[in-house]
This record gives sequence, C-alpha cells and structure tokens, in this order.
Amino acid sequence: MRRYIIALFAAIAIATSFLQTQTVRAAPYTDITANIAYQAITSGVCPTLVILDVRTRGEFDQGHIKTALLIPHAELEERIDELAEHKNHAIIVYCFCGLRSAMASGILDAHGFTKVYNMMDGLNAWIGQGYPTTTSYLTQMFLNMNPNPAKTTQDITLKGILTDQFSQPTAGQTVKLYYREYCNDRAWQFAFTINTNAYGAFFATGKIRKAGIYEVAVYYPGSSYLEPSYQLATLLVQP
Repeated sequence: MRRYIIALFAAIAIATSFLQTQTVRAAPYTDITANIAYQAITSGVCPTLVILDVRTRGEFDQGHIKTALLIPHAELEERIDELAEHKNHAIIVYCFCGLRSAMASGILDAHGFTKVYNMMDGLNAWIGQGYPTTTSYLTQMFLNMNPNPAKTTQDITLKGILTDQFSQPTAGQTVKLYYREYCNDRAWQFAFTINTNAYGAFFATGKIRKAGIYEVAVYYPGSSYLEPSYQLATLLVQP
C-alpha cells in the first residue's frame, strides 16, 4: 500500500508539473514524452484535458488513445473552430511518430491556443511503453426504446441518432445493438443490426424472449467486440 501511495503522489506531481509548464513558454508549444502524457491523462488532475489525434481516419480506426478526438493534421486549419471551446484548455497532440503532431501543434499555437503539448515520438512511443489503445470511437447514441418495460411477446422498437465526437450526425454506419442480463458478466448477445440513414438516424424492431433486466449497448465499425462503443440504457422485459 505504501508503494502505491508513493507511486500515486509521483504521478500527480508529474501531471501537475505538466500543467504548469505552459505558464511561461519559451517555445510556441511544449514537447512532452509519452510517459508524461500518460501520467497527465490517467491522473485525473486536469478534467478539461483534450487529447487530439491528428493522424488519418484509417490509422485512427486501427487504434488510438481512449477519448481522443480525431482531426487529421491536413484538415486542422479549416476545422480549427471545432476546438474553439478548448482554446485555454490543455491539449495533448499526437500522431504516429511526432512529425505531424509537431506541425499540428504549431497550427494550434498560431490560432491562439495557450496550452499545447506535442507528444514526442507519438503513438509509437506510447505503445512502446505498453500503454493501452482502443478501437472504439468517442461517439454518442441518442436512443428511445418503446415499450420499456416490455413483455417477451412484444416487439421492442428502437429509434435514435448516431453522432460523432463533435455531435454531428454519423450517416451510413452499420450499427449493431447487443444486450445482456443486468450485472451479468456473460458475453453480450446479438440483438439487432441497423443501418443509419443520411442524417444518422436509425430504426429497428425485435424481441427479447426471456424476462429480466437487460443492459443494451451499441457496436459499430471500429469498435471491439469486448468493448461497447457506447453503453446505452437499461431495459426491463416482463413475462
């Protein structure tokens, strides 16, 4: 326990130092190591911290830091307004090896962002340290289930909208909904496959034939089977 407490305080000290380095800057942005980035992300001392992935969508799909926002560096200049609310928040920028993130960090600095941190050697260094990545998207699902509670003999109607990390409709996705009994560690069971329309909206119906309380989760391209892309709701099914 003593070692754990010492390690915890060390992590907080590193992250606190990370947040203070931007008070007086001799450079347009600050280079940090993957280790410092990890401590800053996991310590929780900066709740407004933004993680910005500036690689391509294909690279992002293959694996990225959890909760990272994706804006490819080639698109950053024209999409800079999407980050306007984070102008005075700490932003960790990364790519695969650190070259594109350095260019992106310079763009952010030129637009007046005040706390920009370039993760040197990028995701390559992050993975080399054994730190985790994910294939899930930071995406929201607005869902309505009717009826809820339902009976085993009833069709359950699901309606909703899939949106991306900036709350823009995500169209043309094949969405899979899964369910499992509440507080049960058993594998998720397949429920429905849904195709979203041009506005990110979807509609589906189906039955759950065993009474119980269920958790409903959504999976879509880029997500791992073992990791729900987004936990949705609780559904009560009566006999």
